[in-house]
Amino acid sequence: MSNSKVKYSLNKSGEFIIESYNFAKPFASFFPGIAGLYGIPMWVFYVNRGQGVISFGTEDKNHSIAEFLPASKAWQYASSQGFRTFLKIKTNREVVYYEPFQDTVDNLSFDIKRKMKIKSYELVLEEINNTLGVGIEVKYFTLPNEPIAGLIRELRITNLGKKALDFEVVDGLPRIVPYGTSNFFLKKMGRTIEAWMRVDFLRDSIPFYNLSVDPSDRPETSFIKGGNFYLAFVNKNKKPKLLKTIVDPFCLFGSGDFSYPRSFINKLKFNPSTNKQVKESKTPCAFSFSKFILSPKKSETISSVIGYAHSKDKLNGAVNKILVHDFIADKQKENKKIINEIEESVWTKSGFLEFDLYARQTYLDNTLRGGYPVSFDTDKGKDVFYLYSRKHGDLERDYNNFVLDPTYFSQGNGNYRDMNQNRRSDNWFNSDVLESNITNFFNLIQTDGFNPLVVKGMSFLINPDEKRKLLKDIKRSIDAEKVSQVLSESFSPGALSMFIEDNNIELNVSLQEFLQKTLSLSSAVEEADHCEGFWTDHWTYNLDLIENYLSLYPEKLKELLID
Repeated sequence: MSNSKVKYSLNKSGEFIIESYNFAKPFASFFPGIAGLYGIPMWVFYVNRGQGVISFGTEDKNHSIAEFLPASKAWQYASSQGFRTFLKIKTNREVVYYEPFQDTVDNLSFDIKRKMKIKSYELVLEEINNTLGVGIEVKYFTLPNEPIAGLIRELRITNLGKKALDFEVVDGLPRIVPYGTSNFFLKKMGRTIEAWMRVDFLRDSIPFYNLSVDPSDRPETSFIKGGNFYLAFVNKNKKPKLLKTIVDPFCLFGSGDFSYPRSFINKLKFNPSTNKQVKESKTPCAFSFSKFILSPKKSETISSVIGYAHSKDKLNGAVNKILVHDFIADKQKENKKIINEIEESVWTKSGFLEFDLYARQTYLDNTLRGGYPVSFDTDKGKDVFYLYSRKHGDLERDYNNFVLDPTYFSQGNGNYRDMNQNRRSDNWFNSDVLESNITNFFNLIQTDGFNPLVVKGMSFLINPDEKRKLLKDIKRSIDAEKVSQVLSESFSPGALSMFIEDNNIELNVSLQEFLQKTLSLSSAVEEADHCEGFWTDHWTYNLDLIENYLSLYPEKLKELLID
C-alpha cells in the first residue's frame, strides 16, 4: 500500500519536494512556456495527481495537444486521461501487471513510495515499488530553440532487485487532440468532430495527428498543413531506436474505457501492428511499446517528444536532429540555462535559501505577465522588444484566454494592468528600457480616459522607401518579392524570421543582422483590444511607471513632462 504521509521539503539544489504527493491537498501549476529566442513555446499544466502533466499545447486553448481542463476536472482526470505507464513484469514464476503512479485496488498489495520534485524549468516524479523491486522516474521539460514545439518526457525504469526482470512496457497518452480541433469542438461537439480526425505515419513509427480539413462552416475547402506528433525511442549502443506506436485506443484498452489495458494484459505476447489500427474518424491515443530484460541495478530509459510541427517536412527535419545520441540531454541543459539566465537578473544571496529562491521565482512569474525586455541595435541606439508575456491562464483561472505566439521571438497577450504593473521595475534591470513603457502605455489611453483591457504583442510597419533599402540584403529577386509582400503589412520579428527560414530565402547577411536592420528601419505598433469594461484604475499604474523612471533619472523630469 502507498505511504500516505505527506511531507514537504526544499533541498539545496532548489527542488521543492512533496513526498506522497498524491495524498497532499490538490494544487495546479505550470511550466514557464519559454523556448528561447529561436524556439516555439508550449503551455504545459500539471497537478499533484497521477503522472502530473494533464493539459498542454501551443498558442492557446484552441491548439491543445492534451485538452485544456480546469483545475477541478484536471484533479479528477489526471490519473485516467493523463500520461499512463503499463508494465508486465515476468520472472521465472509469474507475470505481474503493474501501473505506477496509480491509487487503484491493484496496487494495494504493493509497498510504494512516491515523490514529486518541482523546479522552475522541469518536473520529476519518482515511485519506488519495494514489493516488486522496481523504481520508476518520470521527467518533463519543454523543447527549446527548435522550429517545432515539444514536451519532452523521459521514463526511467530501474531493477532494484537481485534477479533479472523481463519487461513489456506501454507508455503514453490515452487521448491526444489532432491539430485543427478547436476548444469549442472538444467541449461541445466531441463526437461530431471525430469524423474529421486522422493519423498519418512518418517513418512507420511517428504519428502525425490532424484534421483532414478545416471544419469551419465556410464555402471553400481549407486543408490543414500542420499537425501534432508523438515519437518515442530508446538508446541502443548510443544509437536512438524508434519504438512502435499505438494510435488506436481499441488495440490497447479493448472496447471498454481507460480503466485498464485489457488487450495488453490478456495477450501473452503483445505486439501492436500499425496495419491493424484504425487511423481515422475516432479520437486517437499516443502510446509507445517496448520490451527488454533488466539485470539487477540496471535501468532502461524511454524518451518521448510530444508536440506540434508546422508541416510534415518540418517534422522530418527535426526528427533527424532528435534521433541523435545526447540530443535530449543537451536540450535539458539548454532549457535549464534559458530559464536560469532570466532568473539571474535578480540573483540574490542571503542567509535564507528560501528567500533567494523566492526572489528568483517571483521575478520569473513577473516576466511571464509583463514580458522580458530584450535589447536590439538600431541606427538610433538601442531599442527594447518584450518577449514571453501572456495572460495568467492557469487551470484555476480557466476564464482567461491566454496566447503564446507559436513563432520565434514569441510574444503573448496580457491585461493592461498586469503588463503595466510587472514592467514598473524594468528600468532597474535593463538600462535600455528608458521611457519606452511610459510612451507605449500612455499612448493606449484616449483623451476621454477610455483605454484597452488587453495588450497584444508588438508588431512593426516599414514604409516603402525603407523597405527598398532592406530588400538589397536578399540574394535573389524572386525571394525579395516574397519578403516585400510580407512586409507590406504589419509583421512580427518572429513570424518574419520563420517565413525566411521556411521559404529557404538566402540573405547577404546573417538572419540576426537582417532582423536588426529591419527593426531599425521600422516603426513599432502597440496593438490592443478594448474588449469589455471601462478600466479607470489603469491610470494609477501609469503614474507608477513615471515615479519609478524618475527614481533612476530624476534629471529627466522636465524632458519627460514638458519638452
